[in-house]
Amino acid sequence: MNPHEIGQDTHSVGDPGPATRALIEAVADLSTTRHAEITQYMTERISAEIEAVSTDRHTRRSLAQAAEEGVAAMTRFLRDDLEEIEIPAASYSLVRMLARQGFPVSVVDRSNRLAQDSIMRWCLEVLAGLSDDAAAVMQAGVEILMKLSAGIDGVSQKLLGVYETERDTWLLNRNASRTARIQDILAGRPIEVGDAERTLGYRLGQRHLGVIVWTDDIEVVGGDRSGTEWNGLEQAVTTLAEHLGRGGRVLFEQFDEYTAWAWIPLGTVDRIDPRGLSGIVAAWQRPVGVAVGAPQEGIDGFVRTHRQAAQAREVALTSALPGPRLVSIDEVGAVALMCTNLEWARGWVGDVLGRLAADDPAAAQLRHTLREFLSSGGSFVATAERLHLHRNSVAYRISKAEEQIGHSVRECRLDLENALALCHWLGAAVLAPDSEIPPAPG
Repeated sequence: MNPHEIGQDTHSVGDPGPATRALIEAVADLSTTRHAEITQYMTERISAEIEAVSTDRHTRRSLAQAAEEGVAAMTRFLRDDLEEIEIPAASYSLVRMLARQGFPVSVVDRSNRLAQDSIMRWCLEVLAGLSDDAAAVMQAGVEILMKLSAGIDGVSQKLLGVYETERDTWLLNRNASRTARIQDILAGRPIEVGDAERTLGYRLGQRHLGVIVWTDDIEVVGGDRSGTEWNGLEQAVTTLAEHLGRGGRVLFEQFDEYTAWAWIPLGTVDRIDPRGLSGIVAAWQRPVGVAVGAPQEGIDGFVRTHRQAAQAREVALTSALPGPRLVSIDEVGAVALMCTNLEWARGWVGDVLGRLAADDPAAAQLRHTLREFLSSGGSFVATAERLHLHRNSVAYRISKAEEQIGHSVRECRLDLENALALCHWLGAAVLAPDSEIPPAPG
C-alpha cells in the first residue's frame, strides 16, 4: 500500500478504521527499518539532558542497550496492537544499575519521559509524510499518542517500582557494609584500605574534617527513613562542604534518627577557618547543631578528627549558649577535656576564679570583660574597642575582677583563660550560687 492509498477509507477520530490502522502499521514498519536511527536519537537526547547519565561510560552503554531493546518493544506494541508494552530485560538492568549507583528517582522518571517524548516525536514526524489525507494522519496520530502514552505510563510505573525495591535493598546492604567499615576504622581494627575505600566510596589517604550534626526538629530529619528523600542533616553537611570549596564526595553516616556523622574530604588542605562555617550555621532557620574537629590526615586522622568533633559536641550539649551554632575543637579544646567531669571542673573553676565564679550578672559581666582583655593581649584600648566601652571603664572592671580573684590578672594567665572559657561555654554547669562562694581575699 502506497502513501496515497493509505489515506483512503478514513473513519472519524476515535474510531480507528482500516486506513488509520494501516497508517499505524506503516509507522511501525518504518520504525523497524530505521531502528538504529531512533535508538541513537533517543540515547543522545537522554544523555544530553541528563548529565549524570552521560558522564559514565558504562551507564551510557547500558542506556543505549535499553533504548535499542525498548524501541523494538514499542514497535511490536504498535504493529501487533498489543495490550501492553513488553519491558525488555535491558530496561530492568538499567534501572537497577541506576538505583545501585545512587541516582535519584527523578533521573529514572525523567529518562522514561524523554524516551516517551522521543518515540512520539519520531512517529509524528514520519506519519506526516505517509499520506496526503490530513484527517487520516490526524486520527492515526491521536491513536499513536494515546496508545503509546498509556503503554509507556504502565512501563514507567513498573520500572519505578523496580527502582524503589532495588534502591531499598541497595541502601540496606550499602549502609550495613559502610557502617561496619566505619566502626572497624574507628575501633582501630585492621582493614584492607582498598576494599574499605570501595565500600565507603571515600578516599582515606587524604586530610579529613570530622563533622557531627544533630537536631531535635523532625522536619529537619525528613519523613523518609530510606534515605531517598531530602535529609536536612545531610544537606547541612553538603552546604558546609560547598563553602569549603571541596569537590570530593562527603562521607555521610546516619548515626541515629536525629544525629549524623560525616567526613568532609580536604585533599591536602591542612587548615580551615571555623568562623566562616559559624556564620553559615548561625543563619540557618532550622535548629541544626554542628561540631567539627580539626583537619587530620590519613586513617589515623580519620579517627582523630571524628573524636575531636565528638568532644566539641559534648561541649555544645553541655553549654548554656543558645543555638543553632557551630562548635569547633579549635575553640573548645581544653574545655572539651575538662567537661568530662563537671564536678571536678566546677571545683577547679572556683579555685581559680574565687568569687568571680559566682552565678550572678555582676560576676558574669566581669568575666566577659576579663576574657576579652586576656584575648586581646592585655590591652585596655583593644578591649574597650571590642566592648564599645571607655578605656577607664575597662580598667575599672579589670580592677574589680582582680579583687574577686585575689591577685593580678597577669598572674596564672593560662589557668585564668581556661577557667573563663569553661564559664563561657558551660555556664551554670561550672558556676556556683553566690551563697557558696567564699568572701574575696582580704
